[in-house]
Amino acid sequence: MRFLVPLALALYCAVAAAQLYSWKDADGKVHYSDEPPADTTHARKLAPPAAGAAADPAARRSLAAKEMESRRKQKEAQEAASKAEKDKADAEERRVECARAQGNLKALESGQTRFTIDANGERVGLDGELRDAELAKARKAADSWCN
Repeated sequence: MRFLVPLALALYCAVAAAQLYSWKDADGKVHYSDEPPADTTHARKLAPPAAGAAADPAARRSLAAKEMESRRKQKEAQEAASKAEKDKADAEERRVECARAQGNLKALESGQTRFTIDANGERVGLDGELRDAELAKARKAADSWCN
């Protein structure tokens, strides 16, 4: 498909540069050719087609520049859309993690007995220094996710 446009332009330029003749034969059929007929008394020389925007090198460059600009804008729009989608996903993750961190912090600050699992797989109550350490970690997590 990419090669059809340049091919059509090349053919158009070749036809535009050639002389065209038109004549009617004895049966009344109209003929077109780049060479005059043997009997030139009834042949008519046709003017070459006017050079359009497609034949002008500056116009071709302009079309190429417009296409490149269009592709650049399309790529920028895709990048902006993917960035917006990523930002939305990041914001949702921050919201969920903030809610989780605040819930954990409220539970630790409530004064209820909380438990954790130690290295042996046994349940250990949080009290004293262990509770203070968990509370500090929960505050730090809440600050980092919610700010």
